[in-house]
Amino acid sequence: MKRIAVILVAHGEAETDSFFENFSMIRHTLAHAGEVMKLPRPLQLVASLLGGVKNKVTFRAQKYRSPQNRITRQQASLLQEKLNRVMIPHQTNVEVYSAFHATPPFVKDIIKQTSGHDLQLLVSMSPIDNRLTSGNLQQLSTQFLPVNGQRRPVVVHGFWKNAELRKVYLDHLFYHGKTGDRSALVLTFHGTLVKDTKGGIPMFHTGLKEMQEMGSTLRNAILIDPRNAYNNIEIAYLNHDVGGTWTKPSLAEALNALSSRGIRDVDIFSCGYFSDGTETILHAQKEAAASSVKTIRFLPCINDSEAFADFLAEKVAAVVAVESP
Repeated sequence: MKRIAVILVAHGEAETDSFFENFSMIRHTLAHAGEVMKLPRPLQLVASLLGGVKNKVTFRAQKYRSPQNRITRQQASLLQEKLNRVMIPHQTNVEVYSAFHATPPFVKDIIKQTSGHDLQLLVSMSPIDNRLTSGNLQQLSTQFLPVNGQRRPVVVHGFWKNAELRKVYLDHLFYHGKTGDRSALVLTFHGTLVKDTKGGIPMFHTGLKEMQEMGSTLRNAILIDPRNAYNNIEIAYLNHDVGGTWTKPSLAEALNALSSRGIRDVDIFSCGYFSDGTETILHAQKEAAASSVKTIRFLPCINDSEAFADFLAEKVAAVVAVESP
């Protein structure tokens, strides 16, 4: 019987308010970003120390715990159930794992752990392809040294242009979304650099074009959907403040622009993420609270929805059919 390892790879976030857990997560995140941005190691260390303290205080004060890793584990569990029904009749044993870039279990470790399988799939749990998401997995795949005729891990990505995923998004949005007179929808993505610290174009794959195409295509699909009653649909970015100039408009800028047009009711859907986490919850809520929009509601990411699990199962099964030895 063939053994296949399906590894869902998300960014990963600290799950408690522990200083050491948050320090480690930030340290790995900055080291990861430092592969493509100019982030001196002393700066990374100081930022990790300060960030660890800040997260400890904030998370404890707000009784906040990031759900991202838990959601990823739930996504893996659901996918395992669905693939069991598809694969076992074909004499294929599929084992689904969750792994992370910035927190344990690290993706490198799970790749090593499953190196004896006939096929390994690395599923990028981000809809947007860039150097730090699927690009990192591609690099890990090329670094893997097969033995005994084994294959290098296969990276599953390209979700930003997938029409079937777009249908899942639309059903999810219209199930959770609020519509009505003068209502607006803001689609948010994880922002990216558009200029480095010297004002130049970043010399790495930022994923900007993929974000723009996914946002535009999804926005148009919402507008022509008969279920839609949003009068305004905007695209915004959840940015960081390191490495140079980031994408615009930020969420705060988009909300203020809507408010200046007299719009008081806004839904926010973080379509650029497959799972909710600190950026889509705490950081986004902080920006929203500073705006003058009267009523703001955050719609959940697609998270561990049955429809998303079904989509992933079909996607993985299709890849296995092509790649399986």
